[in-house]
Amino acid sequence: MKLLEHLQGTGVVTAQSGEEIRAAYDVSITQDDAGTPAATGSKHISGQVWSAHDPYFVITHFRKIMTLQMEDGRKFKFFHRDDAGNIGLNKWIG
Repeated sequence: MKLLEHLQGTGVVTAQSGEEIRAAYDVSITQDDAGTPAATGSKHISGQVWSAHDPYFVITHFRKIMTLQMEDGRKFKFFHRDDAGNIGLNKWIG
């Protein structure tokens, strides 16, 4: 895996209900580098998303698909994979 970006900051999570929640994120964007050109290699997002204001944020939204808009305006849909706030990518929006 080749690290493309490591992003940290505070963004806005939109829950399935439409509720918007400020949340911190620490995510890495990586790409398969097994000899594939940069344009065609599979990209992956991993890391954590959590709320400093709501200690139950991860548990409340566990395995529910939500959207994170990062500080730079890019967005992706994700879900929490575990109670530590680790995420899985559902869909990269851009």
